[in-house]
Amino acid sequence: MRPADYITLTPMTAPPEVLHIAHADSPFGRLLLAASPVGLSHIWLDEDGLAMTRMAKELANHKMTTGLVEQSSPHHAAALSFFGASPQPLSLHLKGTAFQLAVWRALLDIPFGRVSSYKEAAAKIGKPKANRAVGSAVGKNPIFFIIPCHRVLAHDGGLGSYFWGLAVKSALLDWEQARR
Repeated sequence: MRPADYITLTPMTAPPEVLHIAHADSPFGRLLLAASPVGLSHIWLDEDGLAMTRMAKELANHKMTTGLVEQSSPHHAAALSFFGASPQPLSLHLKGTAFQLAVWRALLDIPFGRVSSYKEAAAKIGKPKANRAVGSAVGKNPIFFIIPCHRVLAHDGGLGSYFWGLAVKSALLDWEQARR
């Protein structure tokens, strides 16, 4: 299963008036999910209870004066289905540069339980020498697990790095391998 088989990605050209936020549990810990009316915009691990602070900082960095409403959304439910055996169609609504969006789309093509490299991702988007820039875009992925940045390894096959830490990246990869 490739996430791309179930996911549509719409670039966020203007800030939404409101983001619906909700907390949920996953096999990897507590999550904070945020969705606009168009689609899911963020998933953060929230084991430290600071995800709301990270979200407020990110919105401020993008100069978004979006209201936050604690209310479940169909986009949240569809996102959570990716932790099970039957993923539902999911719309993503993401703020990013054209390059970041291209990288995130490329990551959606990496099948469940498989891995890729920064070099392969760079080649996939037609920028074969942009490994570092791809790595930067991978690191700014706002959708934990579903956009599978954890499936991107260093060229030598090592784990590389991961925003949530190498222990979480390793646990994600092991969990997927056990379900293949």
